[in-house]
Formats: sequence, C-alpha cells, structure tokens
Amino acid sequence: MSETRPLATMANATPRGMTATVRLALRLALRDWRGGTGVLRGMGIVLLCLALGVAAIGTIGGLRDAIQSGVAEQRRAILGGDLAIESSDPLPAELATFLQSRGARTSDVVRMRSMLYGPAGRRMLVELNAVDAAYPLVGQVALGGTGPLAGALAGAGGEPGLLADPLIIDRLGASPGTRLRLGDTFFRLGPALDRLPDAGGQAALAPSILIARSALAAAGLQRPGALLTTSLRVVLPDLDRAETAAARLARSRVLAQEVGTRFPGQAWHIRDIDDAAPALTRVVDQVALFMTLIALAALLLGGMGVAAGVSSWLESRTETIAVLRSLGSPPVLAVTVFGLQVGGLCAAGIVLGAIVGLVLPPIAVQLLSSLLPVAPQGGLQWAPVGLASIFGIVVASLFTLAPLSRAISVPPAVLFRGPAGGSTDRIGRRPRTVAGLVGLSALLVLLAVLTSPDRRLALGFCVVSAIVLVGFRLAGWALTRLARAIPRPAPRPGVARVGARLGLAALSRPAAPAARLLLALGAGLTVLATVALAEGDLRAAVLDQLPKHAPSFYFIDLQPDEVSRFDALLHAMPTVGDVRELPSLRTRVVAVDGVPAEDVQATAGTRWALRGDHGLTIAGAAPPDTHVVAGQWWAPDYAGPPLLSFDAGLAKGWGVHVGSIVRLNVLGRDIDLKVASLREIAWRSLQLNFAFMASPGLLSAAPHTVVATVASTGRPADDAAILTAVTDALPNVTGIRVADILTQLGGLVRKLALALAAIGAVALVSGGLVLAATLAAAQRQRVAEAAVLRVLGATSAQLRAAWLIEFAILGAIAGLCAVGVGAGLSWLLMHLVLKAPWAFLPGTVAAVMALAIVLMLVAGYLATRRGLAASPAILLRQD
Repeated sequence: MSETRPLATMANATPRGMTATVRLALRLALRDWRGGTGVLRGMGIVLLCLALGVAAIGTIGGLRDAIQSGVAEQRRAILGGDLAIESSDPLPAELATFLQSRGARTSDVVRMRSMLYGPAGRRMLVELNAVDAAYPLVGQVALGGTGPLAGALAGAGGEPGLLADPLIIDRLGASPGTRLRLGDTFFRLGPALDRLPDAGGQAALAPSILIARSALAAAGLQRPGALLTTSLRVVLPDLDRAETAAARLARSRVLAQEVGTRFPGQAWHIRDIDDAAPALTRVVDQVALFMTLIALAALLLGGMGVAAGVSSWLESRTETIAVLRSLGSPPVLAVTVFGLQVGGLCAAGIVLGAIVGLVLPPIAVQLLSSLLPVAPQGGLQWAPVGLASIFGIVVASLFTLAPLSRAISVPPAVLFRGPAGGSTDRIGRRPRTVAGLVGLSALLVLLAVLTSPDRRLALGFCVVSAIVLVGFRLAGWALTRLARAIPRPAPRPGVARVGARLGLAALSRPAAPAARLLLALGAGLTVLATVALAEGDLRAAVLDQLPKHAPSFYFIDLQPDEVSRFDALLHAMPTVGDVRELPSLRTRVVAVDGVPAEDVQATAGTRWALRGDHGLTIAGAAPPDTHVVAGQWWAPDYAGPPLLSFDAGLAKGWGVHVGSIVRLNVLGRDIDLKVASLREIAWRSLQLNFAFMASPGLLSAAPHTVVATVASTGRPADDAAILTAVTDALPNVTGIRVADILTQLGGLVRKLALALAAIGAVALVSGGLVLAATLAAAQRQRVAEAAVLRVLGATSAQLRAAWLIEFAILGAIAGLCAVGVGAGLSWLLMHLVLKAPWAFLPGTVAAVMALAIVLMLVAGYLATRRGLAASPAILLRQD
C-alpha cells in the first residue's frame, strides 16, 4: 500500500481531516481486499459466530411474538366475549337479566371433567363443555362436517347430540351416529370437533366434547358440590364501527364495576380480554425468556470467537500494519482501515443471522400450529430481528475493540525483527480502550435487562456470565501455575516421557494459550451442561421419580350417599390397595387479615393462589402423613368457631401465621377462619392433599362431594377393571388415572426437552466455533515451536504425545469446571424459575466430561496437523 502524499498529512484530528481519514481508510481497505482472496482467510469463523447468535435470538423472539400476536388477535374469541364471569357455583338468572338490560348479549357455558362411554365398554376422561344456543358469541366452532352447530347438538332419534375431539372418536372406536353415554344419558355422536374458539383459555387435562346446556341436567352430572365452572360470557353492544380495542376494553371494565356494585360481596371471577389466556401467555413468556437468555449466552460465546478470529487475522496482517506505520500512518488510520474490514465482515454475519431469524419463525409457526391452542400469527417478525441485530452490533463492537487496539501498537520494527519483536499487548496502557470496553459492557447489560420481561432474572444472567468468564480465566491461570509446579519426568528417551515433559511445558510456558482454550471450551460446555442437567431434572421430576406409594386413581364428584357403595366395590377387588377419602368443597380467598385478596402483598410464586377457585376439605382428625410445622391440630370432636390448617408454603408467601384470619367464600357465603396450624405439604407424593383444611362444625352440613384416591397394582389390566367397575356402578363419578396424566405431562416435557436440546446444540456449536478460532489464533506460534523442537531432535511421535497430553488435560479441566458451574446454574434454574426439585445426574455429568475431552482432542489434532509437518526451514523464511 502506498500513497503519493505522506499518510500522516492526510489524517489529522480536524473534522475535515477525519473525513479525509475515513475516505483514505476506505480506499486502502478496498485496495487490500482486491489484493487477493486470501486477505480475509480465517475470518469465516467470525461471520458464523455472529450469524449463529443473532439467528438464535431472532428466531426465539420471532416465535414468541408470533404466539403473543396470535393471542392478542384472538383474545375476544379465547375469552368468549368482552367479559367472562366465572364461578364454581351456579350464577343467578338475575345476572344475565341485568347484563341484557345494558344491551349486552350473554352465553352460559359450563365446564367440567367427566367420563365418556363408547362401544364395547370403552371409556375415557373428557373435558365437558355444555353450551347454550347463543354460543359462541365470538369466533366459530370448527367442525369436521357441514351444517350448523345447533343442528349437530340437537342430535337424532330423540337423543341429544355430542361433538367430540377426533382423538376421542379414535380412542373409542366411534363414528358419526354412534351412541355414546355421558352420565345417565345416551348421546348421538355428530361430526368431529376440530377446534373450539375459546380453547386457548382452557387448561385441559383431556380432549374436549361439546353438548347442549339443556342436556347437562338430564345427564345427572350437575349435582351439589360437583367440580365444575360456570361461565357467563358477555359481549357489549356495538356503538361505533370505528371504536378502538382500548375504548371497548374501557367500556367492558365499566360494566364489570357495575356488576360489582349491583351484586356486592360475590366471589365471582370477572375477566376481561387482557386476562384472556394468562396461563398460555405466562408459559410462553417464561420459556421464551429462558431460551432467549441461552441464545444470548450463545451470542456472547460467539463474541469470544469473534475476538479470537479477529486477533488471529490481525496477526496475519502484522506486516501490513507495520508498513502503514513506517509510512507515517497515525494509529487512527490503521484502526479505521482494519476496523472497516472487520466491521464489514461482522455486518455480513449480522445480516446473515437476521435473515435466518426472519425466515425460521414462519416455518416454526407452520410446524407448531397444530400443537398450540391458539394459532400463531403468520408473517415476518421484524422487531425481534431488529433487537437481535442490535445485540449483534454491541457484541461485535465489544469483542473487536481489544484486538484492534492491540493491532495499532505494532511498531515498524516488526519488518526487521519479525512478529516476535512486536509485542502488542498494551491494552492496559490505553485508557480509551478500557473506557470503551467498560461502556460497551454496560450497554450490553442495560440492553439485556431493559428488553427482558423479567429484569431481575436478566440482571442475574449478566452477573453469572461475568462470574463464569472470570472464573474460567482464573482456572486457566491456576492450571498454568500448577503445571509449572509439577515435577518434570527425568529426561530419558521414550515417547511417553518426552511427551509428558513437553506437554506440561506447553501448559506452563509464557503466553501459553491454556487459559484462552479453557475459557473457549469451558464456557460453551457450561451452557450445554446447564441445559442438559435442567432438562434431565425436569424429565426426572415429571416422569422418572413417581413416589413409590403414589395412588393409581383419583375419583371425583363422588356423592356422600354413594361412598358406602364405592367402598364396597373396591374392597371386593383383590387388586385394590389403600383407599383414602375426603370431602371436597370449592372456595375462593376473599381477604387475608382484613386485606382484600387482590391487595395482598404476596410473593410472585404464591400470588396465583389468591385468584380463582381452590379445593377445601373438612377433617376432624389429622389425615395420615400430616406434618404440622406450626400451631396445633384441633380435637377430633371440635365444634367451636371455624379453624383452618393452611399450607406452610403459601403462608410464608402471604405473610400468614398461626392466629391469622383468612376469609373464604364457600357456596356464596363469606366465612372467617382462624389459622390454627401450618402444614408442610409434600405435593409430589400425589396423595390427597388440600391447601385449605377446615375444622368440622359450621361447614360440615354444606353440600359437598367426596374425592378419593385408590392405590392398585399399577398394571393396565387391573386399572382398567377398577375403572370399569366404579364408573359402571356410579356413572356420575369421574375416574382420573394418574399414569395417563403423567403420560400427557411426559409429552409436554419431551417437547420442552426438544426445544432445550436445540438451543443447547446452538450453544455447543458456538463453543466449538470459539474453540476453533482460539486454536487458529495460536497456530502460527505452534508451528514455530514445532520447528524449533524439530531442530532439537523431537520426533513426530513425541510432538503428537505432547499435544495429546496437553489437550487431554485441558479437556478434562474444562469439563470438570463446566459440570461444576452447570450444576450450580441448573440448581438455581430448577428452584427459582421452574420451581421443580433438583437432583445430581452422574450420567449427564460423565457425558459432558467425556464430550469435553473428545472435543478438545479432536479440535487440537485438527489444529496441530500443520505443526506435525513443520520443518526447521520454516524459521528461515517468511510464512
């Protein structure tokens, strides 16, 4: 490179001079690129590192936004209207009359679980939806056949109609026109029920069926105390076609306040469209947040690969930098020239990742549309890709600043003394560089925190990332010091002895790359270990650790006068084990120590229990396995003011203690119960447990049902016989087989595990790229060292043994550190985010350790092949 004027006169600090500097730098960068295709050799890793991280963040964010946009577009249909008024008790007819007097349209819907009986004695658990003639107020019911919904529900031959999910039709071996029994009544199966418009707002444990509201009473299922939810859907009158969604929401909230004023003291749950699908939105947000943080970790790993790749490339451009300096080039010109080249390549990587992040979400939407209760919004999601690109720009700037700063310190003497004469590690002497690194780091943390729905978790992620990076650096420093302290084997002939000496020397020599290699492999493996351990613990918690004494069945909606017959049936069967029964009522929390439920300062993990209906039981003596941790249980014959035994975990989250007053609404009546004891409940035992247990007396005469748990041998044939005997004799009773529920949960866990495995693979690939870039950065040094050792008489076998020992030790240390940190992070993840138990998984730990050693050995072999072929002549010529 040369110019007719001195370079120093063309680059000065004035604005005009800066413009001239940029123009000159651009000319020099383009001329350098035109010099040959090998100018950017080795920089492909930089492009891939950035593209992978940006694509991961953009894809996850795009899929999350597509699902959330789908919920937002369909939230009126999901809710069933503008308002939904729900209760576990029948709603009064005056409520619908009052709403209709305000011009609103209403629809009455009852939801409950029940047993559906098909041909040849087949039966299965279903989610029953009983709807009136006005349903649906918003949206459409998707049927597999033609004809109106009212006609399908009318039935044929004097029997009402029933619509069922295709899975039910297949499991029961039925077809349109088949007679199916529900409770005490036979129904005629109509066309398949493909989708309900309000399915996204339901948490279903079983596939759905649809019947007419008028047929529910004939089926004998709506009995006192039955576990059901009555929902009155409300659609406001249309005032103006140009009315905005916000204005309509405001009107619905005004109407909700009017309902509260007209019907005071009711424990109804009134939801508007902002609360249409809270469970789905919460799950999507939590999963997307976790996966986004892992993707951000992959991008940070990619940044390390960028730093290593840029350092290696700049080292190959040392002579070019020295020529520029010898021609009088100021540091700013060199920085600008190579900054433009590096920036152009980084921009290409970011653009490539953005394109992938735009294309993948629509494809994923098509694949996932059948698995989600709400159809995601199609089309390109620009906002997440824009955010991912900003992350990519900040990470690229952060990790290229230090290599560029070192590069401008190359003196012209390099042309005469070679690269060894140009030590460029002067970053600590450049305050501007340090300030820039601190500023970019702070910007990255601020960006991660401000764009996260859970800022505390995002901030914790940033802190943990910094600790992990510093920790691996310290581990590398400690390994180097330890290698220096280990006694060397005696200098005797032999491949193993010479290899051991050379391997330990390679770990302990000045400027050894051990710390960088340990960080490169260990950081990626830490992410992989965290994901693998969390996925294994989640799978074990749901699928593999079923308590030995867990019940085989839950039977619900058992009437008190049916208990003796129920017991007689079960005791006559030799395959039946322990049977436990408790009365069950529905209740809602109204206030805690005089504070309304909606105003209680509860922790995030317990706030859910202040909303919605819950189970309440009445017990004289303490049930088996009751663990009282505070207070005392009442006497079995207690008959005084109502007392309450409460879940200790919820009590801690609500600030409740022994002596607190909890006001519950039972059957429309508010009752104050004094907390007499707090219980530690082992929910994972799957035994019959209630968060709320009341003393006998006032509530004993309230209408209720009985819930029972039944233990069996667990064999499918024995369980089928028990279910058949009970449900044939008591058609209104619903049997829920625990193994079937666990199978359904297992399917969800497997889908989540697949997503975690995919994002873990991204982190592993990012770590592999970082390792490759780090090894490439040290390749020139290894080739030179190999040539020196050749001069001293080292053989290829001895060099191979030395590098084998070096990389095996590095892989083992990296794996050990990764599983240690990953175990701690997975423990935090399971306890603080997923609220699930954590267990040590030795198989996963061993697999990560083995993977670390294999990856390091393979990468080391591929990176040192050139060194094995190095000859002493390489020291006498330019490379």
